[in-house]
Amino acid sequence: MSDETVELVLVGDVYVQRPDPDSTFTHAGKYLRAADIAFGNLETVVADREHLDDGGHGPRTDEWMIGAYVNAGFKVMNLANNPSMYRGVKGLLCTMGVLDKAGIAYGGGGKNLQEARRPAVVERNGVKVAFVCRTSVCTIDAAATAQRAGLAVVRVATAYEAPSLLPKEVPGAPPIIHTVPNAADVEALREDIASARKAADVVVVSWHWGISPFSGGKGELVGYQTEMAHVAVDAGADLIVGHHPHLVQPIEVYKGKVIFYSLANFVHDGPSFWTKKKQDTILARCRIQSGKINEVCFMPGRINEQNQPVLLKPAQAPELLNHIRGVSAPFGTRFQDREEEVVVETETANR
Repeated sequence: MSDETVELVLVGDVYVQRPDPDSTFTHAGKYLRAADIAFGNLETVVADREHLDDGGHGPRTDEWMIGAYVNAGFKVMNLANNPSMYRGVKGLLCTMGVLDKAGIAYGGGGKNLQEARRPAVVERNGVKVAFVCRTSVCTIDAAATAQRAGLAVVRVATAYEAPSLLPKEVPGAPPIIHTVPNAADVEALREDIASARKAADVVVVSWHWGISPFSGGKGELVGYQTEMAHVAVDAGADLIVGHHPHLVQPIEVYKGKVIFYSLANFVHDGPSFWTKKKQDTILARCRIQSGKINEVCFMPGRINEQNQPVLLKPAQAPELLNHIRGVSAPFGTRFQDREEEVVVETETANR
């Protein structure tokens, strides 16, 4: 195995659909291209309208625009998410075909359950990185089966418990919410991480989860997110990256492994995000040496009025960094600011 450092960068939701798609990454593309492996959550189907049964709804990227993703430097994408099946099986299959032709690896979606569960493995400089991809946010019929194309899903049941407020009486008090992951799906996840552990040097788990503002979320974590992140690390994952909430969520270090609960949008060309209001983002950086992650960092960023991600120095983003420190404080996470990035400290972490 090579001792050469391999740099892995990861971003959250990516959806491009504009007349000049390459302009999307005018400011951030150099950071993706400089990495050995660049990963993103593909928050769209890539399919021309004539290849779909009907107009459908949700994000869609014209097939010719895949060049913008390639030119930006993406090497691997997550397909396990809700938009992947908004256009039905045809939309998913078309997306997979376009990615295959473009040479972009993907995980979390497949022609059947076996393929959907299969990790995407990317090798650079003699180091293999496996991406185990899952979604818990999707359409009811999104899960792949033995005979049908679809996604790798961990189903989660929700239960509501009336709060115990005695001796008070508070009619209408909000309930306690319990989230219960499906046991069979969790066991399948453990199996896939174990298989990836044997096939690769580094195992990354990508998970579409949590609550977005469109479902009433305000950035808070849901119980199953922390539970499942810990399950994944216990099963052998080296890094967890989350997406879907469209907001930056806490960063935790669990047993020395870093968990980014949500990297937020990186770019989203949906009309709801073409606004002038503040949109924060982060780019996670992992440096791998001798087949192991030896440093995890992130760069803060801001999405500008042209809906382009712009990455910043820590000194340029005090408000975002204060937010990250604040929401991560309950986990005891420690950070070290550098001139160009923020290091997530892991040496003493078993938190």
